Amino acid sequence: MQKNENPLVLSAVLLVISVIVALLLAFTNSITENKIAKNTIKEQEEARQQVLASAVEFKDLQLTQGMVKSVYQGVDKNGAVCGWCVSVTPSGYGGEIDLMVGISLDFKVSGVKVVSNSETAGLGAKCTDSTFSGQFAGKEAPVSVIKNGEPDNSEIVAITGATITSTAVTEGVNAAIDTVKKIGGGQNE
Repeated sequence: MQKNENPLVLSAVLLVISVIVALLLAFTNSITENKIAKNTIKEQEEARQQVLASAVEFKDLQLTQGMVKSVYQGVDKNGAVCGWCVSVTPSGYGGEIDLMVGISLDFKVSGVKVVSNSETAGLGAKCTDSTFSGQFAGKEAPVSVIKNGEPDNSEIVAITGATITSTAVTEGVNAAIDTVKKIGGGQNE
C-alpha cells in the first residue's frame, strides 16, 4: 500500500533540508575563504620567482587591461630593474588559463609558468609540462605556433592534439611582451 503524503509537508521538508545545506556550505566557505586567498597569493609569488629568477623583489605596477591581470617590475639585489612579470589569462579550450610570464630587459621571454587551467586532461593540460612551457624561454615577440618541425627564435611547437591550448598560451605570452613594450619597459617608473 502506498501512503498519500501531503505535498505541502513534503515541500516544507525539502525546503528545510535545502536551507540547512545552504547554511553549511556558506559556513564552510567562510572558513576556507581566507586560506584559499592566501594560497592563491603564494602561488602567484612563487610563479613570479620562477619566471624571473634574478629578481628579489617585485613592484606591482597596478596595470590591468584585457587578458593582462597584473604587471610586476622585478628588481635585483642591487635595486636595479631586471625584468617584468605579467599575469595573463588567455582563453583556452576549457576556459581561462592563468599564466605568469617573465620578460627580460631585452623583451625576450625569461620563463612561462601555468598557474592554473581547466584544459582537457592528457591533452591541453600538458601546457603545465616544462617540455611545453620551456619552449618559450628566450623567444622574441611575436611568438607563433607551429604544428611540427624545428622552431626558430619566435616559434614554439604545439602540444599534439591541443593546438587551441597552445595558441592560447602563445597569445598570452605575446600580450605580456606587448604590454611591457607599451609601458616603455617600465623604465620610467
